[in-house]
Amino acid sequence: MIGNLTTVTSSLSNFAVALLGFRWANEINANVSPDEKPRRVRETFLRYEQLAGYLRYLANDKELMGITRVSARMENDALLVSFGLGAEQQILSDQASYGLWGLYSTASAESGLISGDIRMPTALGLELAEQIERAVDKQAIIALFTGDHNMSSNQLAVHAKPFVKAINKKSIRSHLLQALMNGGDRHAVQSDLWAITEGLADKQAKVDSLTDFIALVKRESGNQVLIQRLQAIEAVERILVAANNLFNYCRQQEGESLRSVLNEIGDRYHYAHLPADLDLSSVPRGAMLQSINVALRNNDTAAAIGHILELNKVVMAQRSGAPWVEVEPSRKLRVRVPTETYALRSQQALETEWDYEYFISSFLRIASQAQGVQWKAL
Repeated sequence: MIGNLTTVTSSLSNFAVALLGFRWANEINANVSPDEKPRRVRETFLRYEQLAGYLRYLANDKELMGITRVSARMENDALLVSFGLGAEQQILSDQASYGLWGLYSTASAESGLISGDIRMPTALGLELAEQIERAVDKQAIIALFTGDHNMSSNQLAVHAKPFVKAINKKSIRSHLLQALMNGGDRHAVQSDLWAITEGLADKQAKVDSLTDFIALVKRESGNQVLIQRLQAIEAVERILVAANNLFNYCRQQEGESLRSVLNEIGDRYHYAHLPADLDLSSVPRGAMLQSINVALRNNDTAAAIGHILELNKVVMAQRSGAPWVEVEPSRKLRVRVPTETYALRSQQALETEWDYEYFISSFLRIASQAQGVQWKAL
């Protein structure tokens, strides 16, 4: 339903900063050989991201990724910073993976803003990036992060407010918002979702949870595909919450017999709220989820735990890891990845709480930033 965003891509400012960086990194390395270009573009972008982080922090923009290292360096008046690939220069422990290059690229590509492994801006992305760069001193900023300067926070501060003002320019945010929230050309259902969301924002609708938002969208939508997907999300989430409840409880039971675990759970739950006819044939490992669902609906906790542990075993094998919990031949639980704080949930929690957000939270956070509403998500 949300085809372009991820759990971490929830900041319009970060998208704007990334897009400008993709533009400049490709422009600066336009004449580099094809073999060298991917590496050079990436390295240039990382240097740019470091400078952008400092400028944003100095202008009181705290949405930046890497704020812990950035703040420590900027608050140290005696420290001079430079830009590069060294550990003392990067603003994250693995900046390429956990910064804008790694985490905002897929969402930008899915939104039709960039393409390819060098993150080349598309026509739309280039148009937006050029709007941003016209509002800053382009040559001065590029000279900073491409050179070998050692810079104090006072020297950087002169560029901070103009840079943050540029990435937050109203017209740019408006165009970027539409590109992101419509989901790109391949996500028509998301486009319908966004149209409804804009209408809800105009009405200042109250949204305090994913449940609230989904209920409002279903009420407002005439798109049966959108409604069916929302219903499927709600249904599969009930299965996952119920499964997580049993699984996490088992993670506390190292050395306990399966029988004692079953006795402790007893008959405190009923699962009539779980879907009776949900089609999971197109879902990865859908047959295993369906087995869990059937066992729960039959109130067969032993069978449900068996299916849950088997699912964990399959997933961990695909990750070249061992199962988190196993039932040994002695029928006692062996727990490799324990949790010490979990408590069995209430029946109401199984029926109403959410463990996953299907990227809707990122969608709502961006909507809230742009539409002036105070919506809550997970």
